[in-house]
Amino acid sequence: MRAIEAYIGDLDRRLSGPARAKADLLIEARDGLHDAAEAYREGGAAAAEAERRAVADFGPIDLIARAYQAELGLRRDIRVLWELIVGVPVFIFAWDLARVLSSDEWSRYAGSTPAWYLRAIGAADTAAALSPAVAIGGVIIARLLSRRADGAATARPVSVSVFGALGLNLLALAMYSGATGLLEPARLIISVPCAVLSGAWILFSMRLTVAARRHRRPEMAIAA
Repeated sequence: MRAIEAYIGDLDRRLSGPARAKADLLIEARDGLHDAAEAYREGGAAAAEAERRAVADFGPIDLIARAYQAELGLRRDIRVLWELIVGVPVFIFAWDLARVLSSDEWSRYAGSTPAWYLRAIGAADTAAALSPAVAIGGVIIARLLSRRADGAATARPVSVSVFGALGLNLLALAMYSGATGLLEPARLIISVPCAVLSGAWILFSMRLTVAARRHRRPEMAIAA
């Protein structure tokens, strides 16, 4: 196997991340290697030797894989942030709309509501509102740092914002369901639309949490 294709194949096996982003990085690496090899061939080197020199100049596979994985993790984190920015407000609006449309069902619980429950729901509302706000901050940080720092340096603060935004979203869900379950479990399934939206919000949050954990630390996907 030619040196360049062997190098790209090894790099491919070491990387984990969004398929399209990974393919773009591999194409960029392959093109750069072929350009370097072509320059060596023009200088009189044989084809095989030119490829070996190009690969040697490109850098050790462990170092390059670590840098590329950091870039993939950064792209994944930014995608998670955008999904939180859009998804959380949509779920909040849709659930509130479903609750309003389920006014007949809610009328069964027209009795007095304890003060502790109102405080808990208010705190959950605050956490839910802060989640996309923190995500917006993470996207802004990524945009600003990407102009003056490498992928690894940018990835660290962005990962912190992902952790914060996801944590606030999960906290809000836990407070909504926990407080309502303590008050009156039947309210958790007050109507089919509300129950479906609650389940969808939980699945959405779990999917983003798993995705962020898989790609947050570059060394997790790099073979020893």
